[in-house]
Amino acid sequence: MRISVLVTALLVFCVGAAKADAPPIRIGIIGPFTGQSSTDMGESLRGGARVFLQDINQIGGVLGRKIELVERDDQATPAIGVAMAKELIEKEKVVAVVGYANTGVALPAAKIFQDAKIPLIISVATGAIVTKQFMPPALPDSYIFRVSASDNVQPAAILNDVIDRRKLTHIAILHDDTPYGEFGKDNLVSALQKRQMAPVAIESFKVGDTDMSAQVLKAKHAGAQIIALYCLSSEAAMVANSIAKTKANLPLTGSWTLSQRSFVELAGANAEGARMPVTFIENESSNRSSSFVLSYFRLNNVKNIPSAVSAAQTYDALRILSLAIMQANTTEPKKIRDALENMKYDATSTVITRYRKPFSKSDHEAIVQGMVFMGEIRKGRVNYAYKEDANSGLIVRTK
Repeated sequence: MRISVLVTALLVFCVGAAKADAPPIRIGIIGPFTGQSSTDMGESLRGGARVFLQDINQIGGVLGRKIELVERDDQATPAIGVAMAKELIEKEKVVAVVGYANTGVALPAAKIFQDAKIPLIISVATGAIVTKQFMPPALPDSYIFRVSASDNVQPAAILNDVIDRRKLTHIAILHDDTPYGEFGKDNLVSALQKRQMAPVAIESFKVGDTDMSAQVLKAKHAGAQIIALYCLSSEAAMVANSIAKTKANLPLTGSWTLSQRSFVELAGANAEGARMPVTFIENESSNRSSSFVLSYFRLNNVKNIPSAVSAAQTYDALRILSLAIMQANTTEPKKIRDALENMKYDATSTVITRYRKPFSKSDHEAIVQGMVFMGEIRKGRVNYAYKEDANSGLIVRTK
């Protein structure tokens, strides 16, 4: 990783230094630093961004200018997410923004950036529609990009594990009633339909519910062999606890949110064995991973990352953005967008993987199926579900 940083540094300085008193390049960082069931994502998003800030400014910033991050809390609330988007654009004059963790918040906020023609790289929220709604032919030019595993990617990973590897075919889907949960449920059902299958039961619950015993028992009585979750981490823990309470004895799988600290802390021993698709594991042994994790601990004064996936994806999104600014040789948003769609530099000083042309005119999703693997909770920590994935952890997963 150090070699990659040095290469990036040389590229940065070769672009041409600005005046010593040049103002910093302002980039917005937005997420749920407070907000029900979402703070793991928000804290980690912000923490990963701060690691990037240290790394990039240590090598002189971009275009001879320091980077300044302008942080805003969307409180996991759509109206506040929209208000903060307008504030970042109109008051703070940011050249681009990275963040958003909740699909329901990202959906209306993304339109603000699209209309203002300011690049937004979503680094946590996974709702497929958030980026899809602005892509051609709907609009000629989209300013909305993503560095997270969308809900077009995660259901396939879940079913590949549950059906193909574990041979479990009777699947019940439980989901929360947020846009994230609803879209995720729809995508899981669609992925099953492609296999000419259907869930044995579909049950929903609200954010904040603490007892899902009724939903779990309906799944059990419908003949479920496993429960697949699409919800936020706190409610996922309540499902795990309800499975134990009802003695339903059903294994648990779900979206990436099961990898978050709050799921493990709230579910305790009931979280053991739960599986989820992830792009990053905190205790992965590669040099690039270890360096990032240690920097995160030191800068944020913590001993673990609440949502390691959120932190790593945000770091990588900012790395890609900084290379796009360097390539554009300007902070003009349109030219940054154009550079993102046609990257000439490989993003190598990244955590999840190396990115070669992560985006194109017709594809604004940096994370694809081959970059996702299954994690499993063991002894209160996320580990690789399969030894072969752990053994190939040093292999760069690319498009």
